[in-house]
Amino acid sequence: MLPARFELVSFDSFQINPTNTSQQETVQQLLRVLAEAGRPLRFWQNRDPAIPRGVYMMGPPGIGKTHLLAAAYHAGPEPKLFATFDEFLAAAGTLGMEELARFLICHKLVCIDEIDLDDPANIMLLTSILRIMLEEDLYIIATANARPGGMAGGRYYENPFTRELGEIAQSFSIIELDGKDWRESQQHGTLADRHEERVATFGWQELTQFLGNTHPMYDARWLLEVDTIEIAGFEALDDSDRAIRFVRFIDRVYDRNVRLRATGVLLTPEEILAPIRDEGRFHLHYIRCRSRLTELLASASTAYGS
Repeated sequence: MLPARFELVSFDSFQINPTNTSQQETVQQLLRVLAEAGRPLRFWQNRDPAIPRGVYMMGPPGIGKTHLLAAAYHAGPEPKLFATFDEFLAAAGTLGMEELARFLICHKLVCIDEIDLDDPANIMLLTSILRIMLEEDLYIIATANARPGGMAGGRYYENPFTRELGEIAQSFSIIELDGKDWRESQQHGTLADRHEERVATFGWQELTQFLGNTHPMYDARWLLEVDTIEIAGFEALDDSDRAIRFVRFIDRVYDRNVRLRATGVLLTPEEILAPIRDEGRFHLHYIRCRSRLTELLASASTAYGS
């Protein structure tokens, strides 16, 4: 399901930095792939071998990867699918790979957000579903956060996609998007009148207990019934399991365009997420959540003057 936050985005609304060649090249490559995916074929025709079967966008959080993915989804041919990698994990566990495969090959375009290759099980799943899709006449566009590589200046990033997927990765155009996290300096717009909001209020302990008792893959339906979540104070999370569940919660809050408001003690994202801040296998989860949480809390602060 396309996140509510990105229901109205387009390539035209993506603000390209004229000095950032990686952004310009990415938009051009996406448009080429979408044009080929939407081209009707006759039985005597073949796809253009010069056009990759997919685009894999990697880079730090907050530079517009999901915006571009959603813009591609809007512009892509029907039938099409947009899902986070977490949702693919949930579907594989619920439906099984055979049923998931039958579902996927019914589409012309599949968009996958936030691929995570830090876990061997995730790599196996991604390898399986990409192999299935590449055997069919469909196109794939995906995003992934990336940790900085060895080059100075933050321009180059580690590329586990090629390393882990081998020949499958050869079917993709792999683009390293660069730029600064716009959420760290962006001024956010005013929120709706709080008197018209549907507000869910949690104490910190109440929220963490709820997240601990609810499977992180299936905790999102209730978010469709609220506009704002108000949390009465934050505390530092005390173990990595609680921290990862909180990360998943923030992902769903962010995607569904639910506002987040905090009262009382307000810790920094670095303090809240301390258990995974310096743990390598959770690094990409940490930087994504830090970026999104910064935006959500800044939006609330701008709107309510707190």
